[in-house]
Amino acid sequence: MDCSGSTRSILSGQETVSCTESNLKMISAAFYIPKNNPLKPLGDDAHFICELEQTIGVADGVGGWDKKGIDAGIYARKLMSNAADSVKDEKKKNGVVIPKRVLWKAFLKTEEKGSSTACIISLRGEFLHCVNVGDSKFVLIRDGKVVFRSPVQTVRFNCPYQLGRVSKTPSIAEDFKCRVEEGDVIVIGTDGLFDNVYEKSLEAIVNRGLPQDIKLERLASRIANFARMQAEDPCARTPFQRDSRRAGFQHDGGKYDDITVVVALIKSRK
Repeated sequence: MDCSGSTRSILSGQETVSCTESNLKMISAAFYIPKNNPLKPLGDDAHFICELEQTIGVADGVGGWDKKGIDAGIYARKLMSNAADSVKDEKKKNGVVIPKRVLWKAFLKTEEKGSSTACIISLRGEFLHCVNVGDSKFVLIRDGKVVFRSPVQTVRFNCPYQLGRVSKTPSIAEDFKCRVEEGDVIVIGTDGLFDNVYEKSLEAIVNRGLPQDIKLERLASRIANFARMQAEDPCARTPFQRDSRRAGFQHDGGKYDDITVVVALIKSRK
């Protein structure tokens, strides 16, 4: 099917969709470490992987809802479940996945109380098409170095933009794309990862794990467990410590949080 130059309507505007065939594919694996909370054993994070549709996403339920007796993890999990369903539906009906449209459809279907960040990326051709709300994000590692990091959205320090029935809609989402090459590694995660791990450390773990480490699950596990070690170390040097001090707060060590890591590798289809 050749739909180059065609325009498909999305719920918040228009996007030109190219269906150029690509020799690239994205394989993915995830690892999740929830906080040790007996009252919320599943934590606040959620994610999905749609391998056939070449799309992955993460979400982080905003923990502040706990004070009102609301489990925002339920909202995040439902949002990601609805997103995965929307990805499959979009691919089946339209032949392509548009992340912002997926996010809109998932948002409108999610009726649970709470709010959440969200980051969804989809490989189409030689580009990652991305949508993001809040401080969940991804980095693109090429030849051992971070060459792209997705922007985050915050109201102020430690207060990300968030989706929810009494919060914001996906109209605030930032959508963008970036070119990828064979051998690129994408690490997408919630702030439990990026608040505790500097990019240099992330590069080092990825470089040690690939190409020898064929199982991406093992690499995702290594990254997540390093983040947990940092989070529990009161003497660790972390991005959260740095950002706290820049904002005028005194904080030492890591930030104890749920940690979601999804690792994706760009490979040739040949």
